[in-house]
Order: sequence, then structure tokens, then C-alpha cells
Amino acid sequence: MNHNECMTPLTRQAFWHRTKALTLLLLLAWVLVNLLTPWFARDLMHVVLFGFPLGFWLAAEGALLVYLALTVVYVLAMDRLEARLQANEAEPQSEPGPDPHF
Repeated sequence: MNHNECMTPLTRQAFWHRTKALTLLLLLAWVLVNLLTPWFARDLMHVVLFGFPLGFWLAAEGALLVYLALTVVYVLAMDRLEARLQANEAEPQSEPGPDPHF
């Protein structure tokens, strides 16, 4: 069943507001990693980690781990948000109004 068909307008609005906020937050983190890692890499070259300069390690491996973490955070947060939505759909609505779980 499509979620948009059974959602009330207020529930749909709250769901998409949360989805957009999460997406924007994670995109901001992604941009910061892309900009700040190379910016500070030169300053960290004198620190050696696992035989490589820390600046190189952060740019080559650390950023990839952050991207993976951002993906995991997005998947877990969206699963939680959709589970709340499904739980709210299963509850009988006594009166129309904003969803208290959002």
C-alpha cells in the first residue's frame, strides 16, 4: 500500500518535513567532510597513523568511512520514521489532528 494514499495531509506534511530535515542535515555533514578534510589535511601531515600521514588517511579513508556512516544513519532514521508512520496508521484515530509522534 502506498503511504501517500492513507496519510492525512497533516501526517504527510510532518513526514516530509522530517524527511527533508534529515536529508539536509546529512547533506550538510557530507559537504563539511568534502570541504574540511582537504582544507586541514596539510596541517595533519606530520602525524603518522598506520604508517601514513594522518592528512592522507583522512582524505583517502576517513572520508569514505564518514560517507558510509551517513548512509547508515539515513537508513536507520528513515526506518524509524516509517515504523512510526505505520504504527500511527494502525491506531484508530478518534479525532483528526496533528500526529503526536511527529
